[in-house]
Amino acid sequence: MDIILTESQYIKILLERNESDIAQKFSDAKLATKKILSDVKKQFDLDFTFLGTWGSVIGGFVGPVSQYMSGKYPNLSESDISLICFGIILTFFSQNKEKLHKVLDLIKEKGLITFFDRAISKSYDLREALFNFLESLNLTFSKVSNMIAYTFLVPLVPLIKDISQMDLNQDQIDLIVMGITHYTGALFGSKMITTLIKKMIDRFKSSDNEIESY
Repeated sequence: MDIILTESQYIKILLERNESDIAQKFSDAKLATKKILSDVKKQFDLDFTFLGTWGSVIGGFVGPVSQYMSGKYPNLSESDISLICFGIILTFFSQNKEKLHKVLDLIKEKGLITFFDRAISKSYDLREALFNFLESLNLTFSKVSNMIAYTFLVPLVPLIKDISQMDLNQDQIDLIVMGITHYTGALFGSKMITTLIKKMIDRFKSSDNEIESY
């Protein structure tokens, strides 16, 4: 027997699927950060646990870089990639130069500096794409360093773009935005995130611009 869905039922199913996907993206980002921190602690006795507080932010940025390195250089071990990614995390998310220099020395000792240079180049490309995208939304940031905090958006961009193509009313859009702010409320003001997500949806409705993915 064929089951016929009304338009409202179909949209409801799509919304529920997207809400589930958003939750999964945040979970994956946090797990990626947790794995890197755990690996470098176990393998190299490097500890920077406070970074775990920013798990979804850091994972949203370094997760794609880690995946890129794993696919591009299958000869690298998981611990090698974690060390490289830890160096990237310290480069972009920490002011502790002493810790960064220690990690860079270890990367050189292990003969990974070429791979690190390639990973850091990809990271700057990703950051540049993110910054350009945020600037296109005409949002005000007090300084450029604040923009890096919004890297949690990177894995969400395809989902938000899909949502923007759906024929949603304002209440339905508000539900999606509330779902995202639920995961970021402890790190950002909900008003800022609400404005940001709605501007992204409007942007995608009017153009095909998006953050380049690996």
